[in-house]
Amino acid sequence: MVKSRGFVLMASVLLVFVVAVLLALLARLWEADSLRDRERELLWVGSQFRAALVGYAAATPEEASPLPERLDELLLDHRVDPPVRHLRRLYVDPMTAKPDWDVVRTEDGRIRGIRSRSKARPLRPDGLWPEERAFAGAKHYSDWVFTMPGLLPAAVTPQTAADGDR
Repeated sequence: MVKSRGFVLMASVLLVFVVAVLLALLARLWEADSLRDRERELLWVGSQFRAALVGYAAATPEEASPLPERLDELLLDHRVDPPVRHLRRLYVDPMTAKPDWDVVRTEDGRIRGIRSRSKARPLRPDGLWPEERAFAGAKHYSDWVFTMPGLLPAAVTPQTAADGDR
């Protein structure tokens, strides 16, 4: 009877160990899946900002600059009558879960794009769409700069969106 108790105890300990290892593996899979979803959302949000910059430039009157000074100018463009909405809302960065975008500016202080502040390593090594070809070989999500087509992300000057762009 004593021998069978020891066997049941060892079998129970082994079962608990196996379940713990399987749960740890499952947690890693869930984490990777969550990161993949946030990465997909970052690409979508970036495309929304890119489209808003294109729309802002297309609606520019002759005497005005084709790039905004603040992100909220994309929400309601008062340069034209009636005012136009190029961006539905100022989205939260899916990688940081905060509205703390790095705003990429031109030399004269105009907004030419945005990027995440996340230093996490991308799961996707290369972009799938033509607008994302510049993301190839990026080491961090913060290397993914969403600009208008034709504007290269060189000489970027980061500025937090919370620093007065809202």
